[in-house]
Amino acid sequence: MKIINKNDEMLVVEITHREFNLIRELESAVQISCSKDEIPTLTGWTREELLAFGALLSDIAEAHKINL
Repeated sequence: MKIINKNDEMLVVEITHREFNLIRELESAVQISCSKDEIPTLTGWTREELLAFGALLSDIAEAHKINL
């Protein structure tokens, strides 16, 4: 992983497919392992936000043919 640019609350990073897939797996593990009430404590995100993030990751993977 390499940070390309950083400002206030934004990071632009370069990651490998392997690192991207780890993020996908961790997001999925949080959804499976944590209750709806535990997710905000662990991540700072609501369950719905995390679901949307997971969908975004899946869309990115599909668009760029990144297989798990």
